[in-house]
Amino acid sequence: MSQPQNPEPFYSLARRAGDLLFLSGFGPVDAALNVVGDTIEAQTEFTMNAMQRVLESEGATWDDVVRMNVYLLHMDDRDGFNRTYMGYFEGRRPPTRRVIGAGDLFKGILVEIDCVAAPGTGSTA
Repeated sequence: MSQPQNPEPFYSLARRAGDLLFLSGFGPVDAALNVVGDTIEAQTEFTMNAMQRVLESEGATWDDVVRMNVYLLHMDDRDGFNRTYMGYFEGRRPPTRRVIGAGDLFKGILVEIDCVAAPGTGSTA
């Protein structure tokens, strides 16, 4: 898988500040800005896979992620989101996280996620 290309020039997909790596909000949207998937599980998987490609391109892994912010269009989707999300942290300590019910997300997507990582730390604390 290649790194997702950012179709919009007004922000960066990832940006470093010192030892930290910040990923912008990712959602289930392809390079042509089409929504991918129609369930919370499918949209979460697409989003997490896109984030993983960017993390890897920056020399980071899920072990380096220390903070995630999750925006759900419908808080009723939290259980389905959590089942898919936790698959990415199986056998790992998950990062700190905030889940926010968002009344309006780009193109009606069900989930958007951003994160902060500390590459190379393999954070376990």
